[in-house]
Amino acid sequence: MADSIAIGTVRFLNAWPLAFGLEDEPGVRLRREVPSALEPLLRSGQVDAALIPAIEYFRLAAESGERMRSVTGAAGPAGFVALPVAAIASRGPIGSIRLFGYTDMQKVRRVVLDPASRTSNALVRVLFERRWKRRVHFVLPDPDRPDPADRAKAGRPPDAELVIGDAGLVAERPAAAWQCDLGLEWDHFVHKPFVYAFWVARNDADLGRITRLLLAARDRGLEAREALAAKAHQELGIPLEVARRHLLEQVCYAFGPRERKGLHTFYEMAAAEGIAPEGVRLHFPPGESR
Repeated sequence: MADSIAIGTVRFLNAWPLAFGLEDEPGVRLRREVPSALEPLLRSGQVDAALIPAIEYFRLAAESGERMRSVTGAAGPAGFVALPVAAIASRGPIGSIRLFGYTDMQKVRRVVLDPASRTSNALVRVLFERRWKRRVHFVLPDPDRPDPADRAKAGRPPDAELVIGDAGLVAERPAAAWQCDLGLEWDHFVHKPFVYAFWVARNDADLGRITRLLLAARDRGLEAREALAAKAHQELGIPLEVARRHLLEQVCYAFGPRERKGLHTFYEMAAAEGIAPEGVRLHFPPGESR
């Protein structure tokens, strides 16, 4: 039997179609985590491929390039490659990444981020700086060890907070003065798709086999979105129409030229703001479409 392959995927509803049936594939070990937990698994070799936040790919590629230069004196191929299979993206509202504000936008000073997704956190920072022209203080809670100062302030809401994933789909904040969908805000701002995550593999893994597995899972999952929405309603309590709209209308699973242009635009902005390293580009397996 072929060597086993470990694949990490996001446990949120929006990623269900991309990993559909992988747990039943012989020789495949599937791990489901929050987005921010997947990059460390890929970096450490605990998984061969993972659906990682877009911002993490650029950090991985930059660090890999630096390591290669330090050994050879010249830049070499990245230790991690993007797989042109699928992405979690949007071409308008995404539904599951929402910013709630508790005071007028012009009075926002303190924004609480969501520790589950680094790309969404980077996006909200770019939007505040570039779209809303606001310099604010961002707070990233530690889910395991909350900051005592934050606990002391629990009696009042932050000026704004980011909520993502399945919680973002159903979040209700009666005290909020306003809310916005970050996918929609990005679309209004740059008129290009936004890529939240895509498949990345270790360069020393069996890339051909992994690509075939992921393509088959994607095709099965896209056909099964109605059933997956019903499952989300039954198991997660997400209203059926919310789940259907999210899977069938809001999430874009393509990773084509339009998505890559949007990703490049985000990367340039993030690099300019010091959120991403400079001088990084997408690396694909040899012979794959750029």
